[in-house]
Amino acid sequence: MFSRIRKLRMHSIKTQVIVGFLVVMIPLLIILVTAFYLYSSKIIFQKTVEQSAETVGQLSMSLDHFMEQNINKLETLGDNPTIQEELNADTEDLDDTDDSFYSRNRQIRRIMLKEFSSVTMNDMELYGKNGASYYISVWSEKWVIPDEEELFRKADEAKGHWILVQGDEEDETLQMIKQIKDLQTYRPLGYIRIGLKRSYLDKLAEPVSFDSQGQIIILDNLERITSREADDALLSFMESETGSEGSFRYEEDGESYMAIYEHSNVTGWDTVGLIYMSYITRDLSTLRNVLLLLSLLAMGIAALVILRIANGLVSPLKETQNALEEFAKGNFEVHLSEERQDEIGTMNAVFNKAICDIQKLMQKVTQAEILGKEMEFKTLQSQMNPHFLYNTLDAINWMAFKNGEDEICNLVSAISNLIRGTISNKRSIITLREELDYIKDYLYIQKMRYQDRLETRYDIDESLLDQAVPKLVIQPIVENAVVHGIEYAQDDSILFISIQRKEKDIDIIVKDTGAGMPQEKAENLLKGSEDEQRGKDSFHTNLGIYAVHKRLQFLYGEEYGLRIISAEGEGTSVTIHIPFEEDPEKLMKTYNGILGEKK
Repeated sequence: MFSRIRKLRMHSIKTQVIVGFLVVMIPLLIILVTAFYLYSSKIIFQKTVEQSAETVGQLSMSLDHFMEQNINKLETLGDNPTIQEELNADTEDLDDTDDSFYSRNRQIRRIMLKEFSSVTMNDMELYGKNGASYYISVWSEKWVIPDEEELFRKADEAKGHWILVQGDEEDETLQMIKQIKDLQTYRPLGYIRIGLKRSYLDKLAEPVSFDSQGQIIILDNLERITSREADDALLSFMESETGSEGSFRYEEDGESYMAIYEHSNVTGWDTVGLIYMSYITRDLSTLRNVLLLLSLLAMGIAALVILRIANGLVSPLKETQNALEEFAKGNFEVHLSEERQDEIGTMNAVFNKAICDIQKLMQKVTQAEILGKEMEFKTLQSQMNPHFLYNTLDAINWMAFKNGEDEICNLVSAISNLIRGTISNKRSIITLREELDYIKDYLYIQKMRYQDRLETRYDIDESLLDQAVPKLVIQPIVENAVVHGIEYAQDDSILFISIQRKEKDIDIIVKDTGAGMPQEKAENLLKGSEDEQRGKDSFHTNLGIYAVHKRLQFLYGEEYGLRIISAEGEGTSVTIHIPFEEDPEKLMKTYNGILGEKK
């Protein structure tokens, strides 16, 4: 087999594609058609069973409703005051000869006649232990119940609850009987019996039909047939079923059946629907033939398509080859067509995306180099003869002290502290406490400038002050808020600085009520867009925002950095999102190791 595959490689690409297509397509098509057929068979079977179960359930509900009506009739008759009075009367007080309209005899017959239905009942009878007896029937003569005493005994065992008793299979009447008790003393007074027509149950089931051979069977709680006929196999299976509803398959006399049943909590009966399996699967043969025809049609169409694809492979492959050669030479402007929707089109899209990613990466590297140069330039500027600056500031401070200018002394001290922290402190990682000291010195200087126009408020979680952070990550944000927000604001402004822990992270919020800016412009600050770099004060905007954002992402990861929310005329809020570290000393050592510094 492997030798044949090696020989196939010696043929043209067109031949390889066609042969490979046939080798893969034919088994795949067989598998798909088979799987689809099996899946469709399962769906058809499930739908048929579900519909049949719904039909059986509706019939079971109809039976329950029918039986509940008769149960209500028994309750109504047993609790009727006139009947209670008749059954409580002494034997000598009974007078069935009094046939006047208002006599108890006539009243009871009217009551029973009102509840009697010739459609569903064969007869109705009232028995009194005092000898009272009333009988209504569709027959011309009273029907004699076989073993009537056994019927009364079962009613006594039920103790006031109704029971349903059926005779042998030839008996067309189902007996519903209930013991009547005195409503005050609960003493047994007699019985009320209704003879239900077994044929009416068949009429209820007549509208239900699954197919010409399907049928409905009703079994009572003793697994006896109440309606229709059932074979021994069905009865055997039903004996093992304990659920309130379900289905099972069984065979009898070479025929396969599906039985769907539902158990009634009202009557204790099981309503069983029988369906021939041939009825359920009757549409599967048609489905099988349709699938075979569609498979052949699909194979023919696919063969024509693969021929067209094979003929069109050579030209785009040559184009791709030329593009790869140009890319290998260093031409990053090469671009392949992505119009094709096949593997070549996908490959071209991946190739184009790779070149685009490389260009973006090169741009990021260039930006990083520029950022590094700007930081280096800023450091060089700030380190220009720092001792000269310190000596000059000390001289100014001494002259102000001699003249009693306390505010000037404090201002010069703040400037000196700020310069010592930012220029003389060579560490790149400091604590939040140190960073806040720089910010307070800076804001003190700005307070002297803006006076009442600037108010600063702090909300600091002091447990976080020993957290290690890169130096100058908050101060540039504060400076940017003062320079661009408060300086151009029309009214007095408030600068709010908050440091709070958010689960495993820390959020440092610098919010001002200054001039603000459009949200789109704020988002561009984090992208370092060229438009923002060319704007005025680009040092504050680009280096102060973009550089801090990039430094945080380099150190912590892409999920950390800055988030800016701003609205023109309402102010700007900048959130510095960094992780929380339980051991600040360990974190500081780690960062110092990354930066090649020693604590």
